[in-house]
Amino acid sequence: MSLTYQPKAEVLSPHHAVALDSLAGVRKEMSRLYRLALNGRIRSDEMTRFIYALKEIRACLEAELLTDVQQRLALLSRDIENHNGQRIPHQPAFTGR
Repeated sequence: MSLTYQPKAEVLSPHHAVALDSLAGVRKEMSRLYRLALNGRIRSDEMTRFIYALKEIRACLEAELLTDVQQRLALLSRDIENHNGQRIPHQPAFTGR
């Protein structure tokens, strides 16, 4: 069945589209597709294909977040090392014991 088949077009309507620019948005769309498959509105093989694409989007978002965190950490490390020309010695993390 092609995506132009009317019932599927109603099920996957762009009017209720979720923004996929955040991990929460991707999770919501995965959940929506899962519920549609459970209720027989889309076939499970279609759900699997859509979920696979969403997992790839999620991986890209996670990679972007990781890159951002790494850049921020590098800037903070540089700031700490340059603070008044003094280097702050490494302090072990608190373990809570």
